[in-house]
Order: sequence, then C-alpha cells, then structure tokens
Amino acid sequence: MVDSIIRKIKKLKTNLNIKRTLGLVWLAAKGWMILSIIMILAETLLFLGSIYALKVLIDKVARINTLPNSEELIIKHVLIAGVLSVLYAIARAVSAYVTEVQATKVSNYIDEKIHHTAIQMDLYHYESPDYYDILKRAKDAGSERPNIVITTIMEIAKNTLNLFAVGSLFITINWFLLPLLVAFVLPTLFVRIYFSNKQNTWRIKHTPLERKSAYLSNLITSDTSAKEIRSFNLGTYFKDLYQVIRIEVIQQKLNLSYKRTLNETITGSIATMGFFTCIGYIAVGTVRGTTSVGDIALFLIIFPQSFTLIQNVSSGISQLYQNNIFIHSIFELFDLRPQPVLQKNTVPVPEDQDLDLELKEVSFTYPHSSKPALSNINLKIPSGKIIAIVGLNGAGKSTLIKLLSRLYEPNEGEMTLGKTNIREFDLADYRRQISTVFQDFSKYNVSAADNIRFGNIDGEYNEEKMVEASKNAGSHSFISKFSKGYDTMMGRLFEDGHEVSIGQWQKLAIARALYSESRFIILDEATSALDAIAEKELFDSFRKHIGNRAGIIVSHRHSAIKHADYIYVISGGKILQEGTDKQLLEMEGDYANLFNEKTSTE
Repeated sequence: MVDSIIRKIKKLKTNLNIKRTLGLVWLAAKGWMILSIIMILAETLLFLGSIYALKVLIDKVARINTLPNSEELIIKHVLIAGVLSVLYAIARAVSAYVTEVQATKVSNYIDEKIHHTAIQMDLYHYESPDYYDILKRAKDAGSERPNIVITTIMEIAKNTLNLFAVGSLFITINWFLLPLLVAFVLPTLFVRIYFSNKQNTWRIKHTPLERKSAYLSNLITSDTSAKEIRSFNLGTYFKDLYQVIRIEVIQQKLNLSYKRTLNETITGSIATMGFFTCIGYIAVGTVRGTTSVGDIALFLIIFPQSFTLIQNVSSGISQLYQNNIFIHSIFELFDLRPQPVLQKNTVPVPEDQDLDLELKEVSFTYPHSSKPALSNINLKIPSGKIIAIVGLNGAGKSTLIKLLSRLYEPNEGEMTLGKTNIREFDLADYRRQISTVFQDFSKYNVSAADNIRFGNIDGEYNEEKMVEASKNAGSHSFISKFSKGYDTMMGRLFEDGHEVSIGQWQKLAIARALYSESRFIILDEATSALDAIAEKELFDSFRKHIGNRAGIIVSHRHSAIKHADYIYVISGGKILQEGTDKQLLEMEGDYANLFNEKTSTE
C-alpha cells in the first residue's frame, strides 16, 4: 500500500515540470511574463475591492434609516463600487491582451526550439522510429502549452486569492460552509488527475499507430505517390487500411472518454448536492431566525461565486496537471542530444589546394544493429581525380557515402583529410568540403536559382558562378526557356510553380553540388534519370571543369564509371577489388561479371 502511494507520488512529480516550464516561458517572454503577473495581481485586487465595496454598500443600505445624509452616502458608495467594477473590467481586458502577446512569443520560441533541436540531431535519429514517436508527441503537445501552464498557474492563484477573500466573508455566516464546499468538489479533481494519467499512458502506447495512420493519410493526399496509387488502383486499399486504424484509435479514445465522463458525472453530482446542501442550511437558518437579512443578501451574492471559484480552482489544477504531462513530451525532445564530437579543440581545415581524403581500416556498425555495415575499408580519394565505387544493392555504398559526408563517425579505423584525422576538424567546416548528390536527393519547391545556390548558402551569392554550375550540370538549357528564367518556381506545389521532370530535378541537384565550394563531389547514382547523351555530356563537362576537386561516382551503369581514374568494388561491406576499368574487366570477379556482358551492348 505504502509502496503504491510512493510510486504514484513519484509519477506525479515526474509528470509535473512546473519549474522547468516557468524557466522556458521566462526565457521566451520575460518582460511580458512580469507584466502578466502584475495585471493578474491588479485584476485580483480590483475584484476584491469591488466585492468589498458592494458589501459596504449593502451594509449602508441596511442601515439607511440610521445614517445622516443617507442619500449622498449611498450615491458615494455606489460610485465607488461602480468605478472599481469598471477598473476591474479594464484590468481583465488588458490582462487578456498581455496574456495573448505572451502566448504568441512563447509559441514562436517553442517552434524555433523544436526546429533547432531537429536540425541538431544526428542522422541516426532520423533512421530510428523512437525519434519519430518522440517528435510526434512533442508536436502533438503543441507550442502553446507551456504558456497555458503559466497562465493556468496565475488563474489558480487569482481564483484562490479571490476564494480566500470571499471565503473570509463566510465566517460571518458560518465558517464550516467553505470547507464543506471544497470537500464536495475534491472528488472531481481526483478523477480528472486519474484520467489524465490514463490518457497519457494511452497516448504514449499508441503513438506508433497514430504515426502509421498519418503516413497512410499522407500517401493518399500527397503528390509524391499520386501517380503510382492511381496506376495500381491502390487508393481504396490505403483508404480502407487508414479507416481500420483510425476506427480502432477513435474507439479506444471514446471508451476512455466515456469512463472519464461517467466518473465526472458522479463526482459533479456530488458537488452539486453539496452546493444545495449549503443553500438548504442557510434557508433553514433563515426560517429559524439564526441568519439575518444582511447575511442572506451577502450569501446570495458570494455563495454562487464561491462555488464557481472552487470549481475553477479544481479545474485549473487538473488542467495544469494534464498540460504538464503533454509538456513532458516537449522536454523529452529537447533533452535529445546529438552524438558528441570527440575532438573539443578543433583545427582549421588546411587551405592547401591538393588534399587527399583517405579511409584506413574503417569499420562501421549502425547504432541499432549488431551486424557491421562496413569492415576494414581502405580507400583513397586524391584531389583532381575521379574515383568510382561499384557494388550491388546492400553492398555498403550508401553507408560509405554517409561516412565520407560525416553523417556518421566510424567505429574503428580513421579517416584523414590531408594528414589530419577528420575528427580534429569542426563538423560544419568538414562538411563544407563535401557536397553530395544523394540518390534520394531533395526537390525544393523554390526558384531555380535558390535550388542551385543552396549548395553554398553561407557564401556570398555569385550569379555568374551559379549559371556556370547550371550549364555544367545541364540544367541551364531548360531553365533558360522559362519566362522568368532562374526566378521560376520549381514544382507545382505552390502558385506559379512550373512542372519539372525527374531528370530536370536531378540536373538541379547536380548543379547545386557544383555550385558549392567543396573539394569533393559525390554523385550517388546521380545520372540515373538522365539519358545516355545527357549523361555523357555531364561527365565530359565534369572531368573538364573538376580542377583540383575530386569526384566520387557511385553507379550501376558502366557508362558512368568506365572513365574514372580508379574504381573500388564493394560487396558485403568489404572492398573486394580495385583498379582501373580495364584492369577490373580483365580480372575474374564481381566487376567483370557485372559489366563484361553489358559492355558489348553499350
């Protein structure tokens, strides 16, 4: 029994993050938070003042026959009570505005922090379903909840102060009335906290299922899969699958809601019974003559307000607890950390024109796997040379690209740029040395110029260089035909967007890489959507303009790799063969088996 209570108390403490939430709101809107507190206090004081002025007015009216200049005195107190009420109304309006401004600033701060956290996360987070569950719960929590918690605390404080003030007037009637009302309302508070915990447990458990339903909804409604869904008549299948999941989720939510509503109905009825019990007590007292006319008038004014205030405090506490549970999901995301970069005191990347990138006995295993993806890789990429990497699907090529791009760090061995271990360089500085056209490259629905200049977003924009990169990638020929040229919006997602083929998107991605200041350009199946003529023109231009840069070509097509200066053949995470195209074709092995028959047809 004691252990169970201790566990529940620990759970309550875990779910409540009031101190941290206060710190978050303070950072986001310190000045507005102070102003908000001042306005809440002013509002409370004016409310108490108006109530007290009304009480004094009633007392004066009750003694009107015994007071000199009674008419003037009554008018004076009416004016005082009226002015205080007007000021209270003004304070409430100003307080609501201040709260809204504070909420907006906090919401923007939370949005920015969520995006900042997402940007800082390592790639392995984006390859883990756990991360997407955390991210979804954080987004579902909403950026407005931290501010709601603060305003709820203020409302609870305001209502509590008002309740004590109003409750002090009960002493003149009967001190027992207020505690009795509180006792009747408490069961509803306990029920709400209990079901808030139940709802949170359900929410965490069903996050993967809700993510799956969101994925299916996106499949049905997005342009990404629109063509294939219609070609294979998959729409009805995905819609029905989505409905099955949503019905299951909704039904369980409704079951939980039904139980909560049933319990709240019972406890709410108890509270209402308590309310009328107190009314009955006063009514009986009036009949018996134990309560005065002034007491009855005061009771009729303050008692309904007291009951409302008690309910507001109870509701505020339950809302505070429920919102804090959701905020815990936001902090869960904020507490995620990228893998630490081992080298603290970084060195600048050398400015030498000729720098080689080399892998020495490099091995790597993904965080959520026990099987090595790469084993004992030895590979050299000299400046000014084109290196090709060949292998079947699943051979380890994509993993190798991630290591070269420093999206992951090797578990064993070392990677050097020049003669320096890349861990000694600042991560961002190193990544600027590598530009990659990934097989699943991004299609940015922005202007053609922006699509290309994203390759060097931190550098000074050079239109001449941008056009040159576009010409070398083969994208200038179609961009120049648009009425707005490089200012044309790519893709049909937004208004005035222009339809772009997959091959044209690929040329834009290549232009983006060429525009960068990187020393190494990786083309991962970067010509898969190009025809033979466009591919030949690209590689002819690539070799002609490469200069001191190095090129790394990953491809299944012999036409893309045969002119490389050196070729590595990877299989099962290991390099099995290396050499020139001619040398490898003359050897027995994967390369010759893959390309000897194709060579004669190319």
